[in-house]
Amino acid sequence: MKKHVTIFWTCLNIVLLSQTAFAVGVLFNRPVGTSGEFSQMWIKSVDVSVDIQDQIAVTHVDQIFHNDMNQTVEAIYIFPLPENAMITELIYWFNGKRYVAEIREREAAVRDYQRQVQRRIDPALLEYLGDNLFRLSIAPINGNSDVRTEITYAELLPYDFGRVKYTFLLNTLGLSPKELQTVTINANVRTQTPFRTFHSPSHENSTATHVQKVSDAHYALVFGDENFFPDRDFVLEFETIRSEVTFSVLTYTPVPEDSFGVDSFYALWITPPDSTSETEILPKDIVFTADVSSSMEGQRLQQLKSAMYEFLNRLNPQDRFNIITFGTVATAFKPDLVPASSDNLTGARDFIYQMYALGMTNIEEGLVRSLSQSYGEHTSNNLIFLTDGRPTYGETNPDRIVQRANELNTQNVRIFTFGIGDDISQPLLINLARENGGYPTFITADDSIALLVSNHFMRISKPIWTNLSIDFDGLNQWDFYPKAISDLFWGSQVQRLGLYTNGGTFPISLNGYIGNEEIHLSKDIKFNRNPGEGHRFVPRLWARAKINHLLEMISSFGETQELVDQVIDLSLRFQILTKYTALYSDPNMTPVNEKKKTHLPDQFVLEQNYPNPFNATTCIRYSIPSTANGARVVLTIYDALGRRIKTLVNTVQQAGSYAVVWDGRDQLGKPVASGVYFYTLNFGNQKLTRKMVMLQ
Repeated sequence: MKKHVTIFWTCLNIVLLSQTAFAVGVLFNRPVGTSGEFSQMWIKSVDVSVDIQDQIAVTHVDQIFHNDMNQTVEAIYIFPLPENAMITELIYWFNGKRYVAEIREREAAVRDYQRQVQRRIDPALLEYLGDNLFRLSIAPINGNSDVRTEITYAELLPYDFGRVKYTFLLNTLGLSPKELQTVTINANVRTQTPFRTFHSPSHENSTATHVQKVSDAHYALVFGDENFFPDRDFVLEFETIRSEVTFSVLTYTPVPEDSFGVDSFYALWITPPDSTSETEILPKDIVFTADVSSSMEGQRLQQLKSAMYEFLNRLNPQDRFNIITFGTVATAFKPDLVPASSDNLTGARDFIYQMYALGMTNIEEGLVRSLSQSYGEHTSNNLIFLTDGRPTYGETNPDRIVQRANELNTQNVRIFTFGIGDDISQPLLINLARENGGYPTFITADDSIALLVSNHFMRISKPIWTNLSIDFDGLNQWDFYPKAISDLFWGSQVQRLGLYTNGGTFPISLNGYIGNEEIHLSKDIKFNRNPGEGHRFVPRLWARAKINHLLEMISSFGETQELVDQVIDLSLRFQILTKYTALYSDPNMTPVNEKKKTHLPDQFVLEQNYPNPFNATTCIRYSIPSTANGARVVLTIYDALGRRIKTLVNTVQQAGSYAVVWDGRDQLGKPVASGVYFYTLNFGNQKLTRKMVMLQ
């Protein structure tokens, strides 16, 4: 059944605005080389394998699409991934051979794809669209034939109140013309401590699901079905046994073929115990600020009311509260905060019951009224902000709204944002929360509002760890992310990704305050430096964290060439798909099994140094082509004024790949100053130059 192209774009817009509405994906095709109608295309099978080590999950998805038209078509497959996921590999099958896609700068990849499509050569192109939404383009696909792709992605799994959750977005396929012929999910899950629980809350009651306990710290799960129409995402949840604070670390030391540099990588989790025993309950001053504009009409308003009723049910007698609603203007339940007495709670429920959606979305005025309340000096001050996050009246610039809230927040009020529905402006809610000591939560139709609200109240009702720092006593670690550790709420954990240069066992400690009491938690942790040992996806998780940091800087300071170049360099070096790169494959490229036979490079290459910027050592890699008979190679460092600093290589070399480490010292052995430097490779009559940054 064909759809008009305008329907396609309507569906595409829906996908672009939703992170989970089309979980496996939306697949369309049309006759190649035309601008006519798009029609639905069948996703014939999906085979998934998942490896989870503690909180690092690597997912491999093998899919077969089928073109049941008699014509040659081009296909567009649009699909989301979980929030923290990053694509690391695309494989495209053609004539029974596997072709690994190359990661390239996006403009070049798109240009090559379009050129090959015009030549009727079968290329594949995978691009990032934003909000962790991706587009896979394949053309041409012969009539009545299959096309097969494999995609691998990695993610750092979320932790919440002792539970680690993995989600494979399997849901809906509402626009598919028919059900999946087959679907399989195979998961292997390992942890460093024994499991307390392991189950699939989404599919545990299905006869298609089988769970096997391999050992106390290893579980396996298999799900498989035929003629399958997905109606929900596939979810795994597990807890491990912890009676005290847990320090968990995974490391990886690169080998030369990794091209990751010479430093080792670590991923560290520090998890306080999630005891449910009674502790000091903090008195709270709390304002519920609710969006009741026209955009909240229907299901969103019902979700909003359910959330607010649940909030009221969780108040304690020592708490004070108020409710502010906003549409075009803001309205208050009471002029100021009132005690959580029985009469006030009854009146508040009536106020919520009578709420209706009308008017524009004046987020700024809602924040102004809410931050003007008389919060206490010795209470836990909180603002619960519920909205769909799209300002349409008053100040509509999200950055200025956040800035205005920061200026008004003079009473140490933590702002917790709750996004209602699937159509959410996430950046505003994320920044509003992060810059005011809170965190964002997003509520969809499938979420348990009662559970989300219960967990939130447990967090803010119990002591909060503040002024946190991690002490790595003796470990030479650097270039870590996140740069600053936010306050630690009950049921949460601290995460850190970074580089280190020396191995051994070191005392690692988490330091901070609960109220005025100083807290220290410490444990001896082993950091391995044996090349090739550990979890190979740790470097990519670190690179993704650094890329996110750079993208935040780009959002704040604009797309400066230096920042964009750093993102592209990390993307290419660590094989991570970003907004500036794309994965590209076509049959003119060497198949996977044939690439392994090639040992010598076929072109003259000077790679970007790694790490860059650097503050101790950096690795420079280059390749001499297989056509060379041997010539003199000169690798030289220059400063920004063109003065020679040091010659690293000056010798005759044969074809091959080489790596040289520079220790940041000049020809006399003296450390150089911070700044921009250039390194130039001369080979025969060829010359290549790149830029690097030294940070002391």
